[in-house]
Amino acid sequence: MSASLPSEVQAALTGCEEALDSLEKVLEPLVSTPWETLTAELGPQEKARLHLMTAYAVESLFFIYLKTQGQSTEEHPVTEELGRIKGYMAKLKEASGQQESANKRMKLNKDAAERFIKA
Repeated sequence: MSASLPSEVQAALTGCEEALDSLEKVLEPLVSTPWETLTAELGPQEKARLHLMTAYAVESLFFIYLKTQGQSTEEHPVTEELGRIKGYMAKLKEASGQQESANKRMKLNKDAAERFIKA
């Protein structure tokens, strides 16, 4: 890095570079594997979760890119898109919670069933 930059800026840039390297390693399997293979054995909720997480990651990276270019993100469409994705994440979480509670209700209580049969 340039010697003319203050040490705290150099440290921040080094940290950013390390974070991007780490992100690249994490995203590599997602990028190198065909989408059909990634989603082949996932259920509908898991597929939706993967789609949302991928969309959120891409939009977040674009948001960060805009910030690094000195552009305002307050009124940029990317901010609205991130909000929309967060809304869908909340809906998915709510639907997952409803599904889990429905599964709990449908679980057979053997003791209660035996008492009912004996009666």
